[in-house]
Amino acid sequence: MTLFLTEYRNILIFIICSFVLAIVLLAAVYILSFTSKVDLEKSSAYECGFQPFSETSYPFEVQFAVIAIMFLLFDIEVLYLFPLISSLYTLLSLDVLIIFGFYFILLVGLLFEISRKVLDFNIIK
Repeated sequence: MTLFLTEYRNILIFIICSFVLAIVLLAAVYILSFTSKVDLEKSSAYECGFQPFSETSYPFEVQFAVIAIMFLLFDIEVLYLFPLISSLYTLLSLDVLIIFGFYFILLVGLLFEISRKVLDFNIIK
């Protein structure tokens, strides 16, 4: 038991401090939310002062979601690139082949999206 406490003491302290901070912040928001007065203008749907000209439920462009998913995909790629560079000298040849295979699959996906003209940024028609 003492081995567990000595090895994971800092992590346990971090988790306890995180929970205490979260509870304190939630309590502060809860207490301060009752003290503020409700402003009718602030609680209205639109703060800009005029009613909308048209309906707000227009069709959503799918291309925005595709670009967001691509951003996340290549953001994760960069996330995996940093450990690769930092441990490049200790990797085995099979590890390097697996990593290059992963990046090859990502490159094929990118080339497929370019060939389908998904990355055409002329969204406004």
